[in-house]
Amino acid sequence: MSHPVITIPSMNTSVQSFIRSFSAPVRAGTALCLLLLLAACGSDEETSEQTDDVQYAMGEPLSDASLAVVVTSEFGADTLSTQTFEEQVLFAATQFGILGNAEETRRLRKSLVEEFVLLEHLVFGEADRLGLTATDESVEERMRQIVAQFPDEETFRQALAGDNLTEEGLREQIGNDITQRAMLDHFAANAEEPEPDEIVAFSESRAEEVRASHILFIPPPSATAEQKDSTLNRAVAVLDSIRTGADFAEMAQRHSQGPSGPGGGDLGFFSRGDMVEPFEQATYALRDSGDVTQEPIETSFGYHLIKLTGRRTATLMDSSEARQMILRERQRDAVQNEIDRLRASVTVHVNPDVVDVDLNAPEE
Repeated sequence: MSHPVITIPSMNTSVQSFIRSFSAPVRAGTALCLLLLLAACGSDEETSEQTDDVQYAMGEPLSDASLAVVVTSEFGADTLSTQTFEEQVLFAATQFGILGNAEETRRLRKSLVEEFVLLEHLVFGEADRLGLTATDESVEERMRQIVAQFPDEETFRQALAGDNLTEEGLREQIGNDITQRAMLDHFAANAEEPEPDEIVAFSESRAEEVRASHILFIPPPSATAEQKDSTLNRAVAVLDSIRTGADFAEMAQRHSQGPSGPGGGDLGFFSRGDMVEPFEQATYALRDSGDVTQEPIETSFGYHLIKLTGRRTATLMDSSEARQMILRERQRDAVQNEIDRLRASVTVHVNPDVVDVDLNAPEE
């Protein structure tokens, strides 16, 4: 007989996942990504909506080898030791099977630092200021609910050991989860309820669907201007080939760096709000099936050549569904705005010999 695994949402969820808890249910995929926006999140949808990054204020680099990160703000100062940071990296990389993958490990290290700065320091600092941290009573109530899932205390303790957890560690995770949820709800409460005419307009806009294929060219991580130009030139060269008769699908199979490439770049049908704005605007601007964009379209993913392959009008969605989608998007924006507000108040000091990532570099 199998028993429940003791796994709850906790600070292992990244700040982007914290924000995306209120993302509209569109082509971006699951609301909560696996861990820290590794390649498994978003890699299958190379044009879906992403949250824009806001710049961090970076302080003087740290030289003390025992320190990975020091963050300061109105909430005081917090320190992430090198030992703790490396233990977190090793644990997460092992859990998600990316040991030895340099690029995924780099993204993991960056996301762990962001989690420490934004969630553990800023969001939890704000929760403490607002009196929204988890109470002992709420933690114990959740603890009782978890224990009740097991037939006896011994089975519960075995499950704890299997997850490398102590009861105290589980209580800490529960408290983090309750606090994070309270802050999410608090931030999202700033979202405005949509008006009836907004709901109608949204339903009508979502009914107009287009189908497109694309060829994606991705600059290297932290690309220089020269590298970006080189990537753009490759896109232009392929576009020239298409204009002189080359088959778009074959070019996608040969050149696209997105997951849709092997299928000829086909993205299927989508509606407004499903894709990042530059991609959406360029696709909807194409008039006839078979039309291709006149130039590569730049998005946060790279450079796209886009071909319109279909257009249709779908059934109008139910008004309650439309209202919920608008509200969730506004809630996501409200959460993002609060995160940005807090981010503006923080100064981050990193040890380049330990962290070795640029927090302000756009993620590819």
